[in-house]
Amino acid sequence: MRELLQISKENGATDAKIIDTNDIVIDKRVRLKCAIPLCSGYGTQLLCPPNLMPVDEFREIVKLYKKALIIQVEADVDSSDKSDQTLTDELCERLEPKLAEWREQLHYLVNKVETSAFKRGFYLAAGLIGGDCCLCEECVTPQSKEACRHPFESRPSMEAMGIDVHKTCQKIGLPLALSSKEKVRWTGLILLD
Repeated sequence: MRELLQISKENGATDAKIIDTNDIVIDKRVRLKCAIPLCSGYGTQLLCPPNLMPVDEFREIVKLYKKALIIQVEADVDSSDKSDQTLTDELCERLEPKLAEWREQLHYLVNKVETSAFKRGFYLAAGLIGGDCCLCEECVTPQSKEACRHPFESRPSMEAMGIDVHKTCQKIGLPLALSSKEKVRWTGLILLD
């Protein structure tokens, strides 16, 4: 597991920590936040609710694991609340590539560490990203009955599975910046056995 921590740091993790799976906080209300207010991925992406297993089923699966590796990347992006401002198209166009870059970095990192865990004998390792899958410009819709274009790389988010990322990070002593003028942290998780 120490090697996985090292691999995480060498590949861009700001923080990485091995935790007991009983420190993972799972709450159905997190999944509710995918629907209220309605997230753009809800029902339109293969790895977003309601296209995932029920939260209670996921909770039972997590109990079968003993350890997990939680990883974070820190982005130098202003993510502060702008609800009282009008976001111009120009500002959105400037921010989106920066946000996408950091989400993609976390997605890459989760895949890299999950693969490394598998190669080290953790054959049931399972990775979860932060935010929705960003591998395709447009996800095949569940209604299309098409298969995922990246089945070995795509992963659901921690939030989509019902993990309360805020409380989990708080419980294990990792910082979490959700709305900041200077930096934001994206969090991913790899379940280990």
